Amino acid sequence: MSKDNNKSTKTKAPKEQSKAPQAAAPKVSLDPAYIGRITGTLLAICAAVALLLGIVNYITKPIIDEAQAAKNAAAMAQVLQADEYVPLEGELPEHVTALYSAVSGGETIGWAVQTTANGSQGPITMVVGVDTAGAVTGVSVIKHSETPNIGTKVVADQNVLDRFVGLTHENGEVTINTGSNSVDGVSGATYSSRGVAAGVNAALSAVAGLS
Repeated sequence: MSKDNNKSTKTKAPKEQSKAPQAAAPKVSLDPAYIGRITGTLLAICAAVALLLGIVNYITKPIIDEAQAAKNAAAMAQVLQADEYVPLEGELPEHVTALYSAVSGGETIGWAVQTTANGSQGPITMVVGVDTAGAVTGVSVIKHSETPNIGTKVVADQNVLDRFVGLTHENGEVTINTGSNSVDGVSGATYSSRGVAAGVNAALSAVAGLS
């Protein structure tokens, strides 16, 4: 018997068949009329939303403005009591958003200065009272976004704000914790303390610029 007969027959693995070409995706044809209807619908929705927002703003803005005006008036009375507060005309100094003469008995007894400074979470808006000697008579924060139980330990605590009362620029700008004209800040709320100090400095500088 030949050796060739004893050898087991080896079968070759079939060659991998080539993949059949995939059919091209059919083209989608959009109806121009359909696109026009969708566009018109979206525009109508946007117009309706804008109209509603405008109506809401028209109704609520006077109420909000009146409430803010009352809050500002209360803040001015808190920092420096006067018969009336006369707004000063002209260009305002940097960081000062409003400036009023505090008048009593027909005489100016000081100024109420609305300032805005950066806190830890955003602007801090405050009213600072300054008398005719250039000393702080009071500080009242009217708007802020400071962190509850951290920054609010400064901006919402009148006892802390009262630390600025009596300060002037005679010995330089007001600082926090260090310096010849410093105020003790609140632990853990340094940025908020510095924000109030910056507002006070802006008010003092604005009043100094009036003379």
